[in-house]
Amino acid sequence: MPAGLTRTRQATEIGEGLAVGCLVAGVHAIGTAAALDTALVRALEPWPWAARYPAIRRTPRLDDVLRRSSGRRSSRIARWSSSSGQFVPQLCDDEWDLPAACSELEDATAVPARRWCELAEVFLRGLDEDHVWRGRPLDGLEGF
Repeated sequence: MPAGLTRTRQATEIGEGLAVGCLVAGVHAIGTAAALDTALVRALEPWPWAARYPAIRRTPRLDDVLRRSSGRRSSRIARWSSSSGQFVPQLCDDEWDLPAACSELEDATAVPARRWCELAEVFLRGLDEDHVWRGRPLDGLEGF
């Protein structure tokens, strides 16, 4: 594990990366009753950057990661808010668009934004579609 990448930092990066990836995929919300940990574990298995997040791989507790996201001071790019039985991905800065958030995410995590998007897509495929509220995926992010 790289120096300084604490469990909290790992949780922050996973939360932010999934939030941005889900926004790019057009996700408006995920139900809190979804099988989040199972979907995350399956998504992390083939993901090339999974070794960077050993604490999350061992004990995922994604529900906890997403619930604490909005109160985490270290979340600078994206976060999850929770209300009415849903987790809602959102950018931290109202002035950002998704391409800017993708660039910030790459800089902050050293993981290419397209890899976060791939992780989010595999994660979403692992959830029952009744627990995912989706609009149209964002076009124009082919470079990420």
